[in-house]
Amino acid sequence: MQTIDTIDRKLLNLLQFNSRITIRELSEQLNLSTTPVHERIKKLEKNGFIKNYITQIDPKKFGLKLIVYVSVSLHEHTKEAIDTFEAEMSKLDEVMEAYYISGNSDFLLKVVCEDMEAYHRFITYKLSIITNISQFFSSFVMAASKVKNQFLL
Repeated sequence: MQTIDTIDRKLLNLLQFNSRITIRELSEQLNLSTTPVHERIKKLEKNGFIKNYITQIDPKKFGLKLIVYVSVSLHEHTKEAIDTFEAEMSKLDEVMEAYYISGNSDFLLKVVCEDMEAYHRFITYKLSIITNISQFFSSFVMAASKVKNQFLL
């Protein structure tokens, strides 16, 4: 595992909070000139510490008000069956996140839909037709009490 120093950690924390921050603003906050800051960012990108720069969009602004966590159990657990299920999940626009987990279920899905009717259509016409699913359970988000999209280093 590669290591990073304190300045790199501070830089990554600043970029996680706002990836549109300018090199000049970063250099001021880190007490460095712009060239070393730029070089550090390029090094962090090259070494895989920075995977991507993204824009977070508010699903509610697009009418997607229902968040559901779906616990899915599969019949088969071979590598091929897992890979096939993951490929199927990547095709479904409603599935925002999919995690292969241990415990009572095999996968945990985060599904976002307009409303209960749209979720019903998703279950009926998309999820339930996947042949390797043995059962699934839905947990509906009533309110978000903590949402954190970055972690401090």
